[in-house]
Amino acid sequence: MLKIHDLYFPVIEMLEFALPQILPNFSFETASEKEMGGTHGLTMPQDSLIILREDVYEGAHAGNGRDRMTVAHEIGHLLMHKNIAFARAAPGVEIRAFESSEWQAKCFSGELLVPYSHSALLRNMSVDEIAEACGVSAHAADYQKQLLKK
Repeated sequence: MLKIHDLYFPVIEMLEFALPQILPNFSFETASEKEMGGTHGLTMPQDSLIILREDVYEGAHAGNGRDRMTVAHEIGHLLMHKNIAFARAAPGVEIRAFESSEWQAKCFSGELLVPYSHSALLRNMSVDEIAEACGVSAHAADYQKQLLKK
């Protein structure tokens, strides 16, 4: 039987240990807030590279939900967008949500950290319980819980 503590996906372990095993050329770096500004993470799939702002990496290591979601989001870009250009619309041009690389990475990170496959358990939990069990922010837990209702 699935237990609540089984819901916590080890995103840092995936970043540090699993991805280098899966992708031989994978590397990740940290950069200062001064270098990255408001950008929390950056992925260059063609180079198998993830760059995280130092405070985001440290926050994810400490279990901060928003930072864990950022790491999962960047992993999504790495795995899903390796051999394709990022889908971004030119000014004035609209693209469908599912064609957006940002939307895809957001869906990936939400599913990785709050998986629909555990919906039977998650539906009976409060937003705060989901946030704690899955190691995500209350905002992310609420967003994912709303998706479970669909």
